[in-house]
Amino acid sequence: MRSLLPILGFGLAALAVALGGVALVVGQDLRFIVLDNPWWLLTAIIPLLALAVRAGLTPRPPTMQFSRTRSARSLGPGLAARLAHLPDGMRLAAALLLAFALARPQSSRLTDRVEHEGIDIAIALDLSESMEADDLFPNRLEAAKEVIDQFIARRPHDRIGMVAFGAHASTVSPLTVDHGVLRQLVRRLQLGSLDGSKTAIGAGLGLALNRLKESDAATQVLVLLTDGVHNAEGIDPDSAAAEAKERGIAVYTVLIGRHASGQSVDPGRLERIAGLTGGYAYTAEDQQALVTTFQDLLDKLERSTIAGEHVRAELFFLFLWPALLLLLADVLLRSTRLRRFP
Repeated sequence: MRSLLPILGFGLAALAVALGGVALVVGQDLRFIVLDNPWWLLTAIIPLLALAVRAGLTPRPPTMQFSRTRSARSLGPGLAARLAHLPDGMRLAAALLLAFALARPQSSRLTDRVEHEGIDIAIALDLSESMEADDLFPNRLEAAKEVIDQFIARRPHDRIGMVAFGAHASTVSPLTVDHGVLRQLVRRLQLGSLDGSKTAIGAGLGLALNRLKESDAATQVLVLLTDGVHNAEGIDPDSAAAEAKERGIAVYTVLIGRHASGQSVDPGRLERIAGLTGGYAYTAEDQQALVTTFQDLLDKLERSTIAGEHVRAELFFLFLWPALLLLLADVLLRSTRLRRFP
């Protein structure tokens, strides 16, 4: 039991230093710290009980006999002996700091308000072979990917999902607010990743509508980008448009590229789909027109921001980092200067 008091002393000293550092960092805001889960402080009992049990079960250290007690007194304990229990104290202080971190300290003064716009957007992108045409730089697909990337970046509060279609449709991403990952997926899209021999606009619309079934947002929007006419079997685009109308989903269509008379393109159907669902049909014959199209689309989708509840700033890291540093110092001391030998 004689080792218990030194360990507690070193532990409380290390804890006091760590808490003093926290107080210096927080400053006058210290009085605004509150614990969101104060019951987690009870976990501090565990390391204290473990320490008491260990001290009770540890046998007495071996003794060395001297022929003259005067010789033993003259030796005295060295620095390493005096600090022998420092690593255990640091470990105890780290455990107590982790208990504070688990209690989720927060600042009642530093708060933020969660904001969102309540729009879920599904994008359907054409990956048929004709998207390789270079009437947009460097080609239609790359130009479309660039404006989609910019569009996603400018809708930070919306959940956005994406599908691609050629002869059939495939999900690129479900609805997500992780726009960093979504933008990476958009950049990786390449011609040939799907069978591009046909253009299944109906399948693209149908799969995008399925992605929006995951949505409970008040406003749902579907954006269709294509450069061709529906020429594949399967879902009819008009049937998909009728479903979108029934579900209150506005479809915005974008016809990409310059198309000469007689080419395989059906702008009338795209206009009909958009008009039926309350959306709008765009035609982008060049790069600037495509950029302008998405700018106008951004304006049409602009919504007043919905302010959510105030969220208190999390401060658990102020206790977590000192705990990790104490554990690191504990490991270093046990491995070097205060290493124990049997």
